[in-house]
Amino acid sequence: RAASGVTIDPGLWSLDNFGEKLVATIHNNKTYQWDPSAADPLNTRATVIATNPTASVMTIVSDRDRHLIHLGTETTIGSVGTQDKMYIRFSDQEDFTDYVPTSTNTAGTMQLDQGTQIIGAIQGKDYTLILTDKAAYIMQYVGPPFTFSIRQIGSGCGSMGPHAAAFANGKVFWMSNSGGFFMFDGTVKSLPCLVEDFVFTTAGNNLGINEDSGGNLVFAGHNSLFTEVSWFYPKSGSSQIDRIVTYNYDDNLWTTGTLARTTWADSNIYSLPFATELSTTALSNYPIINGVTAGATTMYEQETGVNAITKFSTGNVTTAVSSSLSSGDFDLDIEGDGEYFMSVSRFIPDFKILNGTCNITLDLRNFPSVTAASSPLGPFNVSSATTQVNTRARSRSAALKIETTNLDQNWRFGLFRFDSRPDGRR
Repeated sequence: RAASGVTIDPGLWSLDNFGEKLVATIHNNKTYQWDPSAADPLNTRATVIATNPTASVMTIVSDRDRHLIHLGTETTIGSVGTQDKMYIRFSDQEDFTDYVPTSTNTAGTMQLDQGTQIIGAIQGKDYTLILTDKAAYIMQYVGPPFTFSIRQIGSGCGSMGPHAAAFANGKVFWMSNSGGFFMFDGTVKSLPCLVEDFVFTTAGNNLGINEDSGGNLVFAGHNSLFTEVSWFYPKSGSSQIDRIVTYNYDDNLWTTGTLARTTWADSNIYSLPFATELSTTALSNYPIINGVTAGATTMYEQETGVNAITKFSTGNVTTAVSSSLSSGDFDLDIEGDGEYFMSVSRFIPDFKILNGTCNITLDLRNFPSVTAASSPLGPFNVSSATTQVNTRARSRSAALKIETTNLDQNWRFGLFRFDSRPDGRR
């Protein structure tokens, strides 16, 4: 049949714990519970929670006081047609089945006004941060008679997607649909980002985000082992996550890369982070598949070893993890940046760790608008025994690229030194 021009939202879920029970809400749909105390929990399906709204953007549990909060939900419970995506409804304390406000319970409702819809929410230290498509709000428990207070804390800082925020180091970080990144540490702040154009635009060589449906797929993950918050997103033209942008909040540094991870769990219950990758063509080998004909997920134990080890019932398969790191362009600052060509006769590599060998490329560029090309003698193969490398490179600007592709390779670089001098202006 002819292709449709309609884009259908993905089946997004919000998951949270209410005590030992799992509460799960499908985007703009019903809310379910799964009880692990059932006689056979792994073969017990989640069930709809009676008396809950039947259409909500998402749900979240207020941890300190144990209320179940429905965001972007129905003004009349059970009537899908009354869903207001700026409307909030919360249950009675300790009872996620009671939503009718009375003088003897703490159930209630709220209405937000900045924006057209609630996009997502995340639990902070003693508050819930709610993000619409235009603004940020703080919702805090204050007790009877009002139960919760809510106040707007920022505007022009809407969220990119339901899972585009992460709580780390006492702060909330999120990717915004306004084309930037924000942080809340008591006040909303815009994060200066040197890779912002690369992430949000597709001009030139930028691999910008797929704005048609990518916002809903974006999710943020916290890697506390390396003080990093990462956002995984699909690049323009892709319908699945295949890119990553990472912010190191200790060093205030940004990196980008290619990494297809569809979920991320930080190292809190386990000593290392866990992540998953979805393949839309592989077949799952789990004994029971409900409603799925194709698609399988691989689970990864992150930040361990230097090779990729895939575990099968028939044995393990080890493959190399390719890696690369590229610097920005550098030049000679004499009478202005890039005014003079520079001649690089050699460089001294500095590796804190180098197991195996790595390739080092000097990417040269004579003018800002041309494509960078490797120096004539490169790439250079470097080992831990290499003291210096002769390059014979000449250009107006250059960039350094370090890469490895083989098994058992591991490296960490220090401060490289270049022997360079001015070499004319032509």
